[in-house]
Amino acid sequence: MGEDRHNHFSGCRKGRQRPQEFDLPYVLEETTSQEIDRNHVMRRVDDWADRVSALYADICNWLPAGWTAQRRGVVKMHEQLMHKFGVPARDLPVLELSSGERSARLEPRGLWIIGANGRLDLFAGPHHYMIIDTAENLQPPQWQIAPFSDRRQLKPLDSGTFGAAL
Repeated sequence: MGEDRHNHFSGCRKGRQRPQEFDLPYVLEETTSQEIDRNHVMRRVDDWADRVSALYADICNWLPAGWTAQRRGVVKMHEQLMHKFGVPARDLPVLELSSGERSARLEPRGLWIIGANGRLDLFAGPHHYMIIDTAENLQPPQWQIAPFSDRRQLKPLDSGTFGAAL
């Protein structure tokens, strides 16, 4: 069995298409136990934009003395399910943080992430962190942060863990 699994995944690495059972809509139907349709996708996109905005507000409150935050620039969100169901692309803001000579940037990366309910990346100097929401779909967020180089080191995101990342 291990050999079959290895062969299956090595095939994916060589650029072959994934088997039908791993298609994103199928995975989502399994994890949400809801039918995926245009309205559901639109609700999820709106919820993601709201959660990102609320997280940015929290981060502004957590900034150490001397730090400032500014929404500057956007990333375009147009994920596979949005495209499939005709949901228009959405611009999400990038949060720029600065303190004299130090700076950081927080960017939304994606909503439909396996094992998470959305991900943002924090770039703080030479350090790269991922921030994920571990809550169930359409539930209040449970933000976690981990160094990108060791994603298993998740810690609850709060003023302390955010300040340490800066």
